[in-house]
Amino acid sequence: MTDMTYELLEAEGIDTSMIKVCKKIRNLAKLNRIVLDNSTHRSGLNQHLFDYIEYCGLDTLTFIKSYLSNLQPYMIERRKDQEAHKSFVCVIDNLYKISVYIKIDTKQFEEIIISFHEDNKRGIAKSNKLQLYTGNKYVPIFADSVLSKVENENKYVVKVMAQRGLLELPLEIAGLKCKDIFVVNRKSIDTLFLSYCNDYIKELYTSDLDIDFDTIEVFSVLQQLSFTSYGKDTFSSISILIDCLCVQPDYISKQAADFALITFVQSLKLTTEQQADLKNLLDTKYMVSDIKRIDIVLKRIKDNLALNYNLEESQKEAET
Repeated sequence: MTDMTYELLEAEGIDTSMIKVCKKIRNLAKLNRIVLDNSTHRSGLNQHLFDYIEYCGLDTLTFIKSYLSNLQPYMIERRKDQEAHKSFVCVIDNLYKISVYIKIDTKQFEEIIISFHEDNKRGIAKSNKLQLYTGNKYVPIFADSVLSKVENENKYVVKVMAQRGLLELPLEIAGLKCKDIFVVNRKSIDTLFLSYCNDYIKELYTSDLDIDFDTIEVFSVLQQLSFTSYGKDTFSSISILIDCLCVQPDYISKQAADFALITFVQSLKLTTEQQADLKNLLDTKYMVSDIKRIDIVLKRIKDNLALNYNLEESQKEAET
């Protein structure tokens, strides 16, 4: 089909409902004048991702603008019930364990990012349903550039900057053009991110921790991974190890995943100040959580954080 329309896509089961709002958000994110609301909201639970972004050494506004400019229609869902004013736009990015809640005031010359945090109600977050699908699943995307086109056919190869959490992956993907978007196979994008995360977990287990990886259930859908699990900094590594613990189906695999988490924490060589920063971020981040008994998990992490450091300090004192 060379003259594709949104109506034709809808007839084929391809959702086009988020294209318009996604395009608006991507364009707003590119404005130099857009600002970020840094105030603490009434809930007190709106800044935990800001703290994480800063912990990773990034400027919060710069990162969020870049993130929003990479957003794709199939990733989001409109939350019109949260749009108290006509100029507000509210969506959730639901391709995470916990959705990211995004609200922007689009009033011209007064554009402001009001909210960018994990979706929750008084700190209680609801895990997203796993979006399972077999075979191919076609979705609309905005491309950054066209790399090639098959002559006389509606077949393109486009370049897309795909992003989950801190991780940006430049992709070259085949697609069909429809107005201002391209229709691509989502499976190839999901697979790339899942492979990255599973490879990193395997690296943590086998290289850094020397633990048997065979008993571990790997990630199979993006809704098993948190926003904070896509970096390679200390906190992101702990986050993905916690996510890995949560997806284990039985006692044996849970024990292995728990052992890996605690062993990793014990292996960290952090100063007292670095430990304090990490503990504070753990407390802040997991104020929003869907994990049962997360307080016990966090206590065990904190208790084991100082073991290696205290041991080295004791050895230094013994030598002097």
